[in-house]
Amino acid sequence: MKRIFTAFTLLTLALSGTAQQRISCTYTAIKKVQAASCSDPAIFVKNSQVRKQAGRLTIPIAGKPVKVFRDDHADERLREYAYLGDVKSTSFSLVTETGYNDETFLLVSRSTGAVHKLIGPPVFALNMQGLACVNNPGTDKKQEVQVCEIKNGVVSTRIYLNAKEGVFLTDIVCVYDNAILAKDSGGKYWRLDFLQ
Repeated sequence: MKRIFTAFTLLTLALSGTAQQRISCTYTAIKKVQAASCSDPAIFVKNSQVRKQAGRLTIPIAGKPVKVFRDDHADERLREYAYLGDVKSTSFSLVTETGYNDETFLLVSRSTGAVHKLIGPPVFALNMQGLACVNNPGTDKKQEVQVCEIKNGVVSTRIYLNAKEGVFLTDIVCVYDNAILAKDSGGKYWRLDFLQ
């Protein structure tokens, strides 16, 4: 019985350590000029070594075989991939994976081949050590914001922020360590503050 309890405890600790944290945050209305002070420079550049031919997208990985994403046009599992660009000053490429009713953004490490799934198009912090994205949920899902950090060339999700009732975010404007500036569908701007 003691072994079962020990195994259960270890499994619980392992799962809780890998589970993504979902937290609430405070929404504060801000003026457009406050959001405009954070400019997002063009951060995507094209890489001539990334190619898509005959439904096969290939991304070169340093010292390893290329990473391949294959379109699948079968009715039950439709998937198409598109290359959006390389992220300046990083070793990441951004790819979209589109299905019938969903779109996922994939941040692909050109150093390791690792793929990190994002719920929406990423907006990077000015120091390039963090990013955030907001989903455009279907009718059966709630909106959320995914906040990630980049350390030593590895992307990891820090937290998911719960959406505020009655506010539908359309764009993330700026990313800070513990705050995000965003625009909603009504043209209002918000500061989302959170602690982790």
